[in-house]
Amino acid sequence: MAALLCLTQKVGRYRIAVKDGMCISCGMCSKHCEMGIDVRSYALANQSVTWASCVACGLCAEVSPRGVLRLDNTTEPAPQQLVQIRADWRA
Repeated sequence: MAALLCLTQKVGRYRIAVKDGMCISCGMCSKHCEMGIDVRSYALANQSVTWASCVACGLCAEVSPRGVLRLDNTTEPAPQQLVQIRADWRA
């Protein structure tokens, strides 16, 4: 089951998206993560959680006091990835 979840996360559409600059470093997301991921560090770095062991349960998004996190179901790249893709393309 764990191998299937890991594969699903790597090629799947679900991720935990972060609103840029909104994290207040309260640590509630990391405290409630059942997989033990330090979600707060991702939120502070304005990066989406793409950790392979994340099962995209959305619990961290539910406990986020300012709505910094959300469970994202999309096939489009994250905004940070778009900026990097555009920068690579221009170079």
